[in-house]
Amino acid sequence: MDIKKQYFDLIKQRIDDAYAKENAQIKEVADLFANCMDNLGVVQLFGVRHGEEFVNELNYRAGGIAIFHGLKPKDLVLMKMIDQKDIDSGAIYNDLSVIDKFNEACDLDDRDMYCLVSFYGNEPLVIEMAKRAKAKGQKVVGVVNKKSYDRYGGTLLDYCDAWLDMDADEPDTALEIDGVKVGQLSSTVANVIAQMLTAEVYRWFVDHGKQAPVLLSANIKGADVHNDSLTDPYGRRIR
Repeated sequence: MDIKKQYFDLIKQRIDDAYAKENAQIKEVADLFANCMDNLGVVQLFGVRHGEEFVNELNYRAGGIAIFHGLKPKDLVLMKMIDQKDIDSGAIYNDLSVIDKFNEACDLDDRDMYCLVSFYGNEPLVIEMAKRAKAKGQKVVGVVNKKSYDRYGGTLLDYCDAWLDMDADEPDTALEIDGVKVGQLSSTVANVIAQMLTAEVYRWFVDHGKQAPVLLSANIKGADVHNDSLTDPYGRRIR
């Protein structure tokens, strides 16, 4: 079989599996997101390494929901609050002061909730983010790869109100070619789940007779005015 087709068939099956296994959880998480947004909260997204791909799927995209905001370490680099080398080395994920830097940069609000994306769910920074949120009574959603989470002693889900599984094998490799493991599955499955969440959040607003805060493409006349009208009320909470 053509190796591309082999991967295509495999990822289709994993996406089907994710839908079948997590349909109820996806709706639960989407309802948490929408309720937060409806109460003037922002869903603050933070992803560890490849987890940023999940953040990017939800954060400020045409056809997406406006009231998501990505907490991105690279933004702190541009603001000269941390060094790029700390991201490259992974040291940032052990530095709890990063939470205070995000708060300073983004005016994080007690009405907000958090969606924390971590393959292993064991990084001190992510755990501390979840702990602080829960101490304030904020909702927390975790996105992990459960097999890896269990293997490496993750504790993030101890602080989560709901969670989703990337559902990849451990290690996260897709194919074997001449005895060599190549390709991954978790990011693609997680990104599709993120788009399912977008659809479900939209459904929540429609079902509740409300106007969904959907972003327009910059190519559409008047899009900037429309999009700014959705995000400006939140100030730096949606940058």
